[in-house]
Amino acid sequence: MPKKIIEMHYPWKYSGAIPYSWMVNDLYRGIQAEQNYLVALGIFSYSEALGRMILGTIGNSRPGLGFVAFKEFTEKYVGYRFLDEAQWKKVFDISRNGLAHQYYLKSWEGKIYSDDGTAPCGIKISSSPIELRINSYFKHFVKGIENVIDSNVITL
Repeated sequence: MPKKIIEMHYPWKYSGAIPYSWMVNDLYRGIQAEQNYLVALGIFSYSEALGRMILGTIGNSRPGLGFVAFKEFTEKYVGYRFLDEAQWKKVFDISRNGLAHQYYLKSWEGKIYSDDGTAPCGIKISSSPIELRINSYFKHFVKGIENVIDSNVITL
């Protein structure tokens, strides 16, 4: 089966900004190598880290701050919307916590797969607990970082 190549502008809009360039380049190379689980873990971890940069909570290990940081970046800058706080927590727990602590989604019914990059949201909650559409999520993640930089919330 041929590799799925997603179309992105390269070099990235802020290719010299660190950690932006590291995050984006690592994820992009992972997508090209079809490393869906590593890419999903990276997107969730980087989303939390960027949220912590925005909120100024890097190094603070108080319980619950990881979720708050993830939601801050993903909702405000990536533009993802879920129905309520419970759905946000479900996404964070099943995806980020599952991938970071178990290297698997915390649900046997969850899916991580390469899509064509055109989905309006890279995370889908439906009859199965969760689906992560890697190419769409990556494109939205990159745009989210650009939104952070453009808004001067943090300096990279």
